[in-house]
Amino acid sequence: MKLKREEGTDGKGVVLKNVKYFGAQNNDGFEMYRSLEHSANVQGHKFSYADRNAFLISIDTHEGEAGGGMSNK
Repeated sequence: MKLKREEGTDGKGVVLKNVKYFGAQNNDGFEMYRSLEHSANVQGHKFSYADRNAFLISIDTHEGEAGGGMSNK
């Protein structure tokens, strides 16, 4: 998979912030990317895509706390 980071109007990468992500206690936002190439041939399932939306996210979790699903709190 090859990705290219989406640039914002300020020339920096686009980051979608203030969005909950499942059971994560904290995150720095979704970094937006565009796929240049995404292909595989795994167990008879062959595909190839390009020019699709993608995102990366880093999350903080705390061991022993409830999580794993989104809630309406």
